[in-house]
Amino acid sequence: MIALLISDTDTFVDRLEQIVAPCGFDIIRYRSAVKALDNIEEIRPHAVFISTADFPRHWKTIVQYIRSDTARDETVIVLLINDRFSNDEADKAIHIGVQAMIREDGTGSGDDKTLRDLFSRYQFVDDTRSERLISRIRDRTSFLFTNPLNDTIITGKVENLLDDEIRFKPDAPGAVADLSEGEPIADCTLKIGEKVFSLDCQVKKAGPMMILGVSGNREELASAIELTLRS
Repeated sequence: MIALLISDTDTFVDRLEQIVAPCGFDIIRYRSAVKALDNIEEIRPHAVFISTADFPRHWKTIVQYIRSDTARDETVIVLLINDRFSNDEADKAIHIGVQAMIREDGTGSGDDKTLRDLFSRYQFVDDTRSERLISRIRDRTSFLFTNPLNDTIITGKVENLLDDEIRFKPDAPGAVADLSEGEPIADCTLKIGEKVFSLDCQVKKAGPMMILGVSGNREELASAIELTLRS
């Protein structure tokens, strides 16, 4: 599958690669909105990301052109926005067929999850490739923490890993039965390859398959994940 990035600046490129590569996307980038518009029919992207800061006069034209003959379930359109993008423009964007708007500078809380949910909703997920990449993470990652309520050391398997979230299957589910949503867990130890991280986490979902939110070390952790996926 193809993700088309239309942006003249480089700030979003690495982050986009990290988000879409596990979903099975290859990225094609254009620095020129006009050239991108000329080649959209040939590329036929499954997802399009447009920088509204770089192309404030072109993004509407590009969206309307795509939507003139392409349904939402064929091509997902995402705008990259900043503080200058007004509420009126956001309303217009939704009206003409944009499905999501995220911060181009990476400061938007929950933007990565928004994209993952969007791709899942429209089934733009290469299950084979995604599972292969997740298996690579599982094979090269280990995680443990101390239950803050009873000081028990909890071991288990990392089922999936993002820079802001760890899906973790405890070896002994009963040892975490007293943990509930929102419980802070300090000094968790995550190992990716040969690199070791000390993380502060919070329980987002308790039970035999835990979801832990991660705070701190996000950039370094994201780099380690990307390196693992590429190796």
